[in-house]
Amino acid sequence: MQSATQLAVALVAKPALLAVLVGVVQRGLYRRCWSFLVYLLAILLYTSVELTGMLFYDVPGLLWPKILWSWDFWHFQQTVYEVLKLAIAVELGVRVVAAFPGTWRLERALLAATLVSITCILTFGGAPQHPLLATGTIVLFAATSLVILFFHLPVHAWYRALLVGFVPYLFVFGTTQSILSRRGLEVAALIGSIDSVAYLALIGWWIVAAWRSEEEVTGINPAVLRRLGLARA
Repeated sequence: MQSATQLAVALVAKPALLAVLVGVVQRGLYRRCWSFLVYLLAILLYTSVELTGMLFYDVPGLLWPKILWSWDFWHFQQTVYEVLKLAIAVELGVRVVAAFPGTWRLERALLAATLVSITCILTFGGAPQHPLLATGTIVLFAATSLVILFFHLPVHAWYRALLVGFVPYLFVFGTTQSILSRRGLEVAALIGSIDSVAYLALIGWWIVAAWRSEEEVTGINPAVLRRLGLARA
């Protein structure tokens, strides 16, 4: 069973995620990254079930809430989240460089190398699944960010917001917590608590990005804007 702090985080996160979802749908941002919409829906579904389980955890005779904190359910939930984040990283990698043939070849090579490496290691290497998927996702996000910075690519504000949100959060908290947890260090529990606060900050960043006014690009042919993915959705 989770702590009172985690229950409070769940209560705050749910309406915040709803605010992100409404902004993404209302402003048509889901068309720029479909996998992020699916990720949002998966989080909302799980947090709704989790919150219900917390409220009814101690009710005599109810067994299903306890399943939510079993190893099998945790493994399933983490796998779904990790696969969806990996899908977001791949979709962003394709979308932000698709209009630039030279950089697209480099990005395609990076995406292919990462995905093939993950598949081979999972299939033949016997590496732990969750840390490997998390690391692969970070590599893809970081590779896309580096390509954008290196070639000074014009990128839609929503893509920038997703990259700026995911990259530091996944790198700092996901990687560090994974390493410390595998080594059995007690400080991992503290990092887990900090992670909850950081996740709320990430959701807050998504709210700002989903609801802020779209940047106005002037002086460029509309056909070029559509080609670059900068035209209004």
